[in-house]
Amino acid sequence: MRLAVGLLTLWLAVALADLTGDAQILEKCLGSISSPERIESDLRKLAKYASWTSEEVPCLMRCLASEKGWFDIDANKWHKQRVAEELGADIYNYCHYELRRKSRDACSYAHRGLRCLKQAELHAGNSISTLMQCSGQLNATNVQMLQYSTLKPKESIPCLFQCFADAMGFYDEAGNWRLLNWQQAFGPTHQEHQPDYSLCRLSDEQRSQASSKCAWMYDEYLCWERLNGNLNGTNLV
Repeated sequence: MRLAVGLLTLWLAVALADLTGDAQILEKCLGSISSPERIESDLRKLAKYASWTSEEVPCLMRCLASEKGWFDIDANKWHKQRVAEELGADIYNYCHYELRRKSRDACSYAHRGLRCLKQAELHAGNSISTLMQCSGQLNATNVQMLQYSTLKPKESIPCLFQCFADAMGFYDEAGNWRLLNWQQAFGPTHQEHQPDYSLCRLSDEQRSQASSKCAWMYDEYLCWERLNGNLNGTNLV
């Protein structure tokens, strides 16, 4: 197993950097889960971690999360406070629905949670920095930003969402949603199954009748939050 340390460290840097942050933990977990006969195959699978749609080395992520003190295997739950303290509130908030979405299968539950935390590391900071740039461009105060977090039928900081959506690439040139960009910006919702977001796209006629582009984009964003069950007291990111 010691011969694998170099590969393990490389994989950590690419796939789980700043989350597990410890090659020794990964080596320990592989030592308990894998075998001399499977180690080369498992390492090849780990090298493709970014493209996994399901956990290809069974229960490895549960072990990693447990060794970090983030996941209680016996109770089958995440230590949410510790995750927030060690990774930061922004990353935790991005994944808080996923970390609460319990499953009888602790391995699957831990895998989904750790994968979300990695996605949060990639996207949450960008969402927040982009929002702050937009608030600066619109001369919004901190008080106004706090008030904006409680969404109103009429946008309290005019055109803030348009600025954010344009910067994040939420729409293509034809005005259609780039759904993946929305999902990466906001993170998982509390609903396990994806709603039909096509209901939120206003018709071309409805858009043309709106008072402004900012207005119809904000209306579509409110629909996004409504379908996700987050309309009351929801933060923009």
